Amino acid sequence: MNKMSDAVVATLEAAARLLPSPGYINGDDYDQWYVEATPSLLVALAELARSQDAHELADRLDRLSHPLCMEPLDAVLTTNSMPKRWCFNPVKAAGTPCELHKPERAVDLGRCTWAGSDTERICRSTPNPGDDRCKEHAAFCRAIKTDGAVCNRHNCSVPKHRQAAVSAAH
Repeated sequence: MNKMSDAVVATLEAAARLLPSPGYINGDDYDQWYVEATPSLLVALAELARSQDAHELADRLDRLSHPLCMEPLDAVLTTNSMPKRWCFNPVKAAGTPCELHKPERAVDLGRCTWAGSDTERICRSTPNPGDDRCKEHAAFCRAIKTDGAVCNRHNCSVPKHRQAAVSAAH
């Protein structure tokens, strides 16, 4: 077989494994379902594009076949609207942000700097005026404990932590 027919066979085999999946938000109606382009299908499509000398398309399909950052890039993000632009930088593991969108870079991006212990993502809200955190996350304690970890309790009542917060504000 030649390179072209190998690419066609691989593409058809990958396409034969496609199945509909429920949508991200809802899935109770069939029109909210979608057919996911699996990594194997994207790789097969990239090989098919290469066999047709469409190298730019092949490179794009290859990039899409790997985990991507998927951080919203819109300047104003609200809970009522879906972002229109996304980061498509490759990452090592699905669900993780790229180096440009780690919580340590939140200030540079004009986002809330809260970084909870259970998240690797930046808060999508804009900080309150004069603060580096949004309304929701301003109440989380910023005190550094003796073990070096941030307290991060909501409305923390530890006296030393409250003193540190008051003195940091002045």
